[in-house]
Amino acid sequence: MLNSDQTARLVSGKLYVTTDPVNSEEQDLHPSQRVRLTGSLYLPSPALNPGAFDFQAYLLRQGSFAGLSAQEVVPQAGGRSWGGWALRRRIRGAFISGLGVREGNLLASLVLGSRAAQLDFDLQDAFREIGMAHALAASGFHVSLLVGVVFVLTRKLAVRGQQAIILAVLGLYMTLTGFSPSVLRAGLMGVAAMAVLTEPRLQGKVKLNPLGTLLLAAVVLLVYQPNWITDLGFQLSFAATLGLLVGTAPMVSRLRFLPPTIATALAIPLAALIWTLPLQIVVFGRIPTYSLLANPPLMALLLPLLVAGFGVAFVALLSPGLASLLVQPLTLLLTPLINWVGWIASWPFSSYYTGVISILQCLLLYGALVAVTFWPRWRRALRWQGTALVMIGILIGPGLWPGPPVQITALASGRTPILAIQAEGRHLLVNSGDPRLAELTVLPYLRQRGIRNLAGAVSMTSAGSANGGWVSLLPAVSMHQFWDGGGANVASESYLRALEAVQSAGIPYQVLRPGDRIPLGERLSLQAVHTNPLVLTLETEGSRWLLLGSAGTNVQAELSGSPLMPAQINWLWWDGGAVVLDLLERFQVQAGITSGPSSEIVTAWFRQRQRPLYGADRSGAVTWSRRGVHTLRSSLE
Repeated sequence: MLNSDQTARLVSGKLYVTTDPVNSEEQDLHPSQRVRLTGSLYLPSPALNPGAFDFQAYLLRQGSFAGLSAQEVVPQAGGRSWGGWALRRRIRGAFISGLGVREGNLLASLVLGSRAAQLDFDLQDAFREIGMAHALAASGFHVSLLVGVVFVLTRKLAVRGQQAIILAVLGLYMTLTGFSPSVLRAGLMGVAAMAVLTEPRLQGKVKLNPLGTLLLAAVVLLVYQPNWITDLGFQLSFAATLGLLVGTAPMVSRLRFLPPTIATALAIPLAALIWTLPLQIVVFGRIPTYSLLANPPLMALLLPLLVAGFGVAFVALLSPGLASLLVQPLTLLLTPLINWVGWIASWPFSSYYTGVISILQCLLLYGALVAVTFWPRWRRALRWQGTALVMIGILIGPGLWPGPPVQITALASGRTPILAIQAEGRHLLVNSGDPRLAELTVLPYLRQRGIRNLAGAVSMTSAGSANGGWVSLLPAVSMHQFWDGGGANVASESYLRALEAVQSAGIPYQVLRPGDRIPLGERLSLQAVHTNPLVLTLETEGSRWLLLGSAGTNVQAELSGSPLMPAQINWLWWDGGAVVLDLLERFQVQAGITSGPSSEIVTAWFRQRQRPLYGADRSGAVTWSRRGVHTLRSSLE
């Protein structure tokens, strides 16, 4: 590695590398290959907004602390030219040859897990929306099904032959899937079950304890790799397995009014859902609304698809050409599977966003589940109905505790300033950003906060793509009013499409004029002081704000003479661009918040007067209330 003074030093460790896809395709790169990389090192970015993906934390969990953007990739001699990756590539190639890219990648993901193929993002999202993302990851379900099929097929063989085949198949499948924690857990439990069921010396003498086996598997895996305790796949695998072991039978008994097949088909996904729900809420802040409805038809398609897929995959290891022919009839199952998942995911409110809960709430939820399962006195006193009420109380109780009556959050959104205002339980969103910013920043923030209804939405500018993201937000949240500052004659096509979508949804729309007010409760007053672009003043809790947004210096000069401006401004919010210093002096600005980087001149003005200037691009989203100001990074630290 080259230092800033061009001297070289040797370093070692795990590095996250990205490069142009053309480089990897031309070089035919694969795992365990030695390469020489030339590029730029960078520190991974932490999450700057609530609900955003924390790239830095993700890499830390993988044992990596830096990234490299590679401009040149040159393969070197050495490394391994074989491994599980080569077998996965062989199977995936046979699937794609027989089914096409989309369906071939889907089958590879269903059979071998996410490492086997790069699935279309829209298909991944559809499975995730209906709570069936686990089907795309190699898990205990896959191992149990595979071992069960092999056990049935080899039941007429000698015991040692049957054991050898089951162990060989398990070893091969774990190699193909990359030894993920969930597969290893299922593999260990599968070996234990095989020993008890097939070993003559143990039959009738040793009774398999599923809970004990699960606990032993957890201990063995965590001794081998302690970091797996923070792995979400590991956590979900054990929670789901525990739910199946302790929850399926009681639920089947409570569904005895249904035919046994239907009762079992409903009880299995329900048990797994209940025991993984606290983890899903604490990590994702959402509940898959139609999971129970989607699961039975999906499993009816998935079971024969996986059994056939396993068989074709093993054929592909020997003859990819023959496998590509054998796999073609599976399109009769894959097509309805894709259609079913896409149809359910397109339903309104396919996910119910609760907002992210605390670790303490998650532990209390699991405590209630453990109590009703293993504590007879609790079970007799509260039963499942009372336990459900306790869990609902744990889930929604903290939300009923009164928070600040007014809270203003400036998101880290670069040169497109975005502001979220909450006043007495009502929410207003100022600016949406472009579609990408809306999907990656605004929507995750709203979901993390559990916000499903906006009392109003405001567009401060109609230029460029700065407010084209309303199209992405409309399907996810309901809006009761929409305001902007006019300027439709100079509006961009992106904004006009967004405005058309707003009006098509039947949302009341108003063009603000200087002096017009936006109603949002008695504790907060919003008034337009300039239009096209829109500039607003805000008064709340004794503080006066100027919401400047992206207004340029010419607009700022006009504000100096506006009779609608207050005598003093406590807080200035803008995109971090150029600010006329006379504006800061004239209105005695006491503090500032920027969504993006600010100029050194403006930073120096605040620093010289010892007045706070918060840059959301550095400190993360900035939240103001009467209790004080805090930033995302400071609250996490």
